[in-house]
Amino acid sequence: MAVISERPAERHRERSDPGTRRPPAGARLLRSGPWVVLALLLALLVVGPLVRLEWRAFEGGAEAFGRMFALPNIGSIFANTLIVAVGSVAFAVPAGTALALLTLRLPRALRGIMGLLPIVPLMLPPVAKVAAWSYLVSPRTGLVNTTLRSLGIGSGGTGPLDVFTMTGIVLVSGLSMTSFVFLFVHASLQQRGAELEAAAAASGAGPWRVLWTVTLPLLRPPIVYATGITFLLALGQFTAPLLLGAPKNIDVLSTIMYRVSAEYPVDYSLGAALALPLLVVGLLVIGVQRRVLGDERRYAATSGRARIVGLRTSWWAVVPVGVYLLLAVVLPLFTLIAVSLSPYWSGRIEPSTFSLDGWAAALADPATGQAVGTTAQAVGITVVIAVPLGYLCALALLTRTRVPAAVRRVIDFVSGLSLALPAVLMGFALLLTYSTPPLRLYGTTAMVVVAYVTLMIPHAIRPQLTSLMATGPEYGEASRASGAGPLATTWRVGLPMARSGIGVAVSLVVILAIHEFAVSVMVTSPGRRVIGSLLYDATNFGTAPQVAVIALLMVAITTVGIVAALLVGGSRALDRV
Repeated sequence: MAVISERPAERHRERSDPGTRRPPAGARLLRSGPWVVLALLLALLVVGPLVRLEWRAFEGGAEAFGRMFALPNIGSIFANTLIVAVGSVAFAVPAGTALALLTLRLPRALRGIMGLLPIVPLMLPPVAKVAAWSYLVSPRTGLVNTTLRSLGIGSGGTGPLDVFTMTGIVLVSGLSMTSFVFLFVHASLQQRGAELEAAAAASGAGPWRVLWTVTLPLLRPPIVYATGITFLLALGQFTAPLLLGAPKNIDVLSTIMYRVSAEYPVDYSLGAALALPLLVVGLLVIGVQRRVLGDERRYAATSGRARIVGLRTSWWAVVPVGVYLLLAVVLPLFTLIAVSLSPYWSGRIEPSTFSLDGWAAALADPATGQAVGTTAQAVGITVVIAVPLGYLCALALLTRTRVPAAVRRVIDFVSGLSLALPAVLMGFALLLTYSTPPLRLYGTTAMVVVAYVTLMIPHAIRPQLTSLMATGPEYGEASRASGAGPLATTWRVGLPMARSGIGVAVSLVVILAIHEFAVSVMVTSPGRRVIGSLLYDATNFGTAPQVAVIALLMVAITTVGIVAALLVGGSRALDRV
């Protein structure tokens, strides 16, 4: 995230007003002390595990890299990782951008509701969606395949479609990431006017020419940013390759790293060598993003008038939005419900055999209760730690807060680092840090909490920073001028005015912590599982109805985040998730 520039008027007032003269160096150091501690804490949480991990890769003359290149099919593993990343970007970026543009063409009666529906798939845990697609397009018992074979399309007992292929992994990954691209592009479209498109149309340009010469160039910043984020997410894609690639031994770097972490003793040096390419590429993508974007003010087209004036609406725009929702939400949920009610899964829906036996068995299993309890406890503690920490970081990133520029830059960089790196890389680093001396937290809820807090810091910062930027400094200055101290001002002014941002932060932390799969399966033990690792164990050793029940439990628990956003942030909080 970028540090917001201070307004010239504020700098001039500070220089010219005798009451704002700089205090002595000792007083400045004392006042900066808490912010320095905050920056060191963030560095310890995020950078410390990464440095410790990569140090292991270069021990013993960097022999771990030789062992990495000696792994069977290492060339195919690197190629598969790149194919998943590029393929997911090629699917998600055009699809997400098209959905964002189409929502502006929706009829006015539907725009308010359907305009935000493409982000609904973000509420579904990725592991639940992947499990659903395995029941939909499994070559033998997939619901889609059995239906097609019954219609005479395909022959034999398998096919004609197969989700357990590289194509299936890319399509499922790309479909999941389309909502991320939509989120960035849609937000940009809502913040600017459409007068330039209207002017181009009035000058005789057709719809496609307006799109290519006006709209897309103005959308360059969000598209570049979304492309970078999607590429990084796909580069470290874990859920789809792990669950869909296993039947045909399709591996990527993230799945190999997980298998290294699951062996005993864990070969941390080899894992660090495998993680280094992901770390380097992640940092390069961030650099390329900033280089390509340059000064984003070149793309500004904000208007104070109606934002979508001059754009034609069409009922046909409802069709692609509806198709996306059908593929990303309706079909997966419908399939999971049908599988959970079936005594066994044969690829056919037979309502006469439906029962709640699968639900009763899963809920009666002590492992399910333990996993749900651990998940609730870990997520609750994570919210209590991460959201206040995010509030402090958001304060530090405001230039009106008197924080040394160097400290602010450190907080800005470190707080966003975990967002830019694949979760499996962070998971491996956290496993090394907190399961070996001097800290041995493996097998405890504390390790899950530390891992979640480390990953959730950027998600807790951004919405609160947005709210604080929107309030301006005047209210806080008035409170202090009335004699209130910093704590009283924060409690009576800062927190109430940042309520919406806090609600969104709580919602994001709850949703994303519950969704987190890669780190969950890496840092939890057989005796201390969360709902995500329980689902993975059920996938390997359980029945299809059991897997579906646990996946639906994840979906149900995720609604806690939505409720939290409404209770804490108000009725409009969800619009900002």
